[in-house]
Amino acid sequence: MNASRRSALAAVAHAASALLLFAAAPASAIVNYDQGARVVAGVQLLQDASDPTAYYYVPQYPRLAQREDGSYELLCLKYVDAQGGTSGGLLHALVEFTLPQDKLAQVEAELKKTVSNARVLGAVPIMQAAKDGVEGTGSFEVVSAVLSNKGDGGFTRSMVASGRAPFTPGSRAVVAALLSPQGATLLWNSLSGPTSDVSVSVHGYYEALVQGYDARVTADVSTIYEHFSQIANAQTGYTRRQVRDIVDKLHRDGTLKIDVVDRSAGLGIKSDDMAGILQLVTDKLTTLMFNDSSGWSKAPATEVAVERGQLQGRQSKGFLSRIFSGSGDQAYVSDDQWVLKNRKDIRQNTFSLVLSKNSSIRVPVSTSGNLGGLYKELSEDSRCFRIVNLADAAFEFRPVYFQLDGDFLDAFQETINFVSVSFRKTYKDRPAFTKSIQLSRADLEAGRTTATVAFPRLGLLGADWTQYEYQVRWSLRGGPTLSVPAKAEEWIKSSDAAISLVPPLSKRIVEIESDRQGFAANGVSTGVVEFAIMQAGKPKLERKATLRAADAVPTSRVALYVDRDSPVAYRVSWHSANRSQEDKLSLLESDYLFLTPPSLQGAGTSR
Repeated sequence: MNASRRSALAAVAHAASALLLFAAAPASAIVNYDQGARVVAGVQLLQDASDPTAYYYVPQYPRLAQREDGSYELLCLKYVDAQGGTSGGLLHALVEFTLPQDKLAQVEAELKKTVSNARVLGAVPIMQAAKDGVEGTGSFEVVSAVLSNKGDGGFTRSMVASGRAPFTPGSRAVVAALLSPQGATLLWNSLSGPTSDVSVSVHGYYEALVQGYDARVTADVSTIYEHFSQIANAQTGYTRRQVRDIVDKLHRDGTLKIDVVDRSAGLGIKSDDMAGILQLVTDKLTTLMFNDSSGWSKAPATEVAVERGQLQGRQSKGFLSRIFSGSGDQAYVSDDQWVLKNRKDIRQNTFSLVLSKNSSIRVPVSTSGNLGGLYKELSEDSRCFRIVNLADAAFEFRPVYFQLDGDFLDAFQETINFVSVSFRKTYKDRPAFTKSIQLSRADLEAGRTTATVAFPRLGLLGADWTQYEYQVRWSLRGGPTLSVPAKAEEWIKSSDAAISLVPPLSKRIVEIESDRQGFAANGVSTGVVEFAIMQAGKPKLERKATLRAADAVPTSRVALYVDRDSPVAYRVSWHSANRSQEDKLSLLESDYLFLTPPSLQGAGTSR
């Protein structure tokens, strides 16, 4: 066996062992793309790649989340006082991306009518569809004319939406908005119709197994040999008659089929090894089939018409005749001899080979849901819809909503641990009402970006009864706690129904662009950008960006959270396989940096 054939057989054995291991694996979250998919009761089902009886469902659209008791996670509130001094509205809703249990049970029951032992394992794991930059992943969006009209004079005073879609089990996305009187009225009426002005959209993808290379080789060779031999021998006297008739027929029929489906180029699969094995097997198989001297089509040995000693010749004298008869002639009698032969030699050779290679692809999922018809169904539920009259002096409570500013949600990933609020409402003749609230990264991941404090009016009749005081403290990761106001004895006075929590830091988005072609020309493999900032009154060095020659996108965006009106400096270090160079610390004049790599040809380290 030559080296190439041993290599090919080893590759085939490796592929076969891998296939057996894959077949023995339990059901996984990888689904089939080419087969098994079906739509049941309007829900798309995807077949597990390793278990044909296991299915995953693709959620139809995002929907309003529900609590354990079945009530909806929705608050649509309108508030107004008798004098019209304070009015507006509030919307707070949690959204999830799943199927209700009753719908899921219906889908599984319908599926078992066609696949008796099928089971639905759950939702197909969907991953975030991220976009460039530090503004968020972009996988969850709120589409609304009322909520998008923000700022002074707009319908919405402020709006917060979590950037991540609720793809993981139990996760939820949040939509929170503080509305003007006009915006509250428009949104309230919009929610009473079958289609509202608020829609939520999610974007993600799931992984599916697709067959990228499939080759089938089939060989079918038949070699048939037929022989018929008839011998007639008739003798009278000294006459001898022999008739020979020989018919030889050799029939060969060879069929070689090669079917190849190659999608490797479109899917980015390297299939050179499969193509090499296919070519080797085809060449060897062709030689074996059609070589008439040593292959399958070699003809059998032909049949001899009349073999030696097969027919007796004329009759000779017996022993007594030769002793006593003298020299006289002995008479010969007629002698007829027949030989009949019939032979068939049939050879059948077949060969079959299947080579296949699979890969996973990302299948996009983009869908939207509308928060319509809610008022018609839930108008009597005060947990979802209610109007607050601020004129009830005896029993009235004033809710105050503290919500995180949407521009600083990403700061909880790297910079901020948590934010806490100390709330105080003072009365002339009774103890003060106090309360503390806190929001952390865990709250953001659970979809909570708003905390509420409700204080009692306690019969106050003056217009200033809505006034209160609060303090905010921001805990920085690896640093001190920033207090607003800075002094512990000072408080912020307000009468607003909602407070936007903004850390005492400035957010700077720096866009970094570099000449990636210059990396290779100057022998540079990596560039590292560090920023020197002031945070909570202390200098801090942060490594924020790494530039590589192989990066597909030449631009990077980083977010810096610095003390307000404080300068920012940066320093770039360049590295090759055997040399490094560190630039001087420079002041960041703008939020755009264009970096040109230096030449690092040679060896050593420079600064």
